Amino acid sequence: MKFSPAKTLILFFLGLIAAGTALLSLPASNSFSKFSFITNLFTSVSAVCVTGLSVVNIGEYYSKFGQSIILILIQLGGLGYMFVSTVITLLLGKVALKDRRIMQELFDVSSFKGLKHLLSKAIIFVLGIEFVGAAVLTLIFLRDFPFLRAVYLGIFHSISAFCNAGFSVFNDSLSLFAGNRGVIYTVSILIILGGLGFFVIVDIYDAYKEKRRHLSTHTKVVLSVTLIIMALSFLLFLFSNSLKGQGLFFLINNAFFQAISARTAGFYTVPTSLFDEFTEIVLMLFMSIGAAPGSTAGGIKVTTLALIFVFIRSVLNGDDDYIIFKRRIPYDIVKKALVIFIVFFALIALLSLILMLQENYLRPVTVVFEVISAFATVGLSLDITPDLSLAGKIYVIIAMITGRIGILTMLILMITPITTKKKIKYPEGRVLVG
Repeated sequence: MKFSPAKTLILFFLGLIAAGTALLSLPASNSFSKFSFITNLFTSVSAVCVTGLSVVNIGEYYSKFGQSIILILIQLGGLGYMFVSTVITLLLGKVALKDRRIMQELFDVSSFKGLKHLLSKAIIFVLGIEFVGAAVLTLIFLRDFPFLRAVYLGIFHSISAFCNAGFSVFNDSLSLFAGNRGVIYTVSILIILGGLGFFVIVDIYDAYKEKRRHLSTHTKVVLSVTLIIMALSFLLFLFSNSLKGQGLFFLINNAFFQAISARTAGFYTVPTSLFDEFTEIVLMLFMSIGAAPGSTAGGIKVTTLALIFVFIRSVLNGDDDYIIFKRRIPYDIVKKALVIFIVFFALIALLSLILMLQENYLRPVTVVFEVISAFATVGLSLDITPDLSLAGKIYVIIAMITGRIGILTMLILMITPITTKKKIKYPEGRVLVG
């Protein structure tokens, strides 16, 4: 039976979710005798989709075996189908033609050999970054925990941070370390690197190694938009009511951490209950943007946002070309960005309305926040996830799965070559807009 690239991607994630649910349902995975299928399904989906939303405290509800399963799901879900296929390629020395097609279409390259080299290098960087992060966090945790416990905590939080998953085995995320600059900045750096995307990291390394003066257009766009959003997020938390009443250094450190994490990862050092409504609304915008393509984070992606602004500028200036960093962007790429932008927010609106009808006792802002966090695979919540009804949890599960594979699937479907062209050309019609 032949599967299209889109179907293969869907089957990969759904298969991983099913396997994770089955493993988390084993008696060895649970710290309690009580069994809950929906809890295990929700946790598996959240881990595979690197979201971080949870209906239970995983540090208490799941055993070390169960937590290890969650960590594996985070790693595989974060790297995705392409990297798993590449690992198989490196181990076996061969890969199916359909797998080559999926990876070539997803990354818009014509040579599988070049793609294999690129992804191989990216895997080395990913594992290297996670190893360094785990080592640093272990040294920090050694101050408060025994050696083996510190090593475990270092590995878990390094992978969870780099994959922008936001899972923590501590109660109240990383609130315990709100005054620990080592944890704050190590986790922040891991989140940033994971959110930049594998190709940006490799491009920066290659530019340094080859002593190139210029980065690729993609890397420039990702770095510039990411820096702008990080700065705006930092200012938001710095001057919001969420962190008031604390010392200056505490304020700066935690404003920086929340600015980094709240956009893509979902960790927090300050309880979300302290967020005012203005902060919640602005955060919804930042969560919707997400990080870079090819990263472990979700959202519409920073490049999509950049192309939307380029399109608007071109329309206002009456230009036929879409220029960014003195490079002309092909119209088909701009068109994809527009479709992603429209479909993303249309689905957010639809899922939010459905969840509002189901959970009508909740504030509308709280519901929309939850949906965006799930759909953009952020994982930040206003403490309503455990209290959702069964139907509400299922809707959030759908949002997480759709957010993780929906945009990718849409991209693949759009870049699939069209072999047949329409022979009929209809007469032009005019429609008033504005």
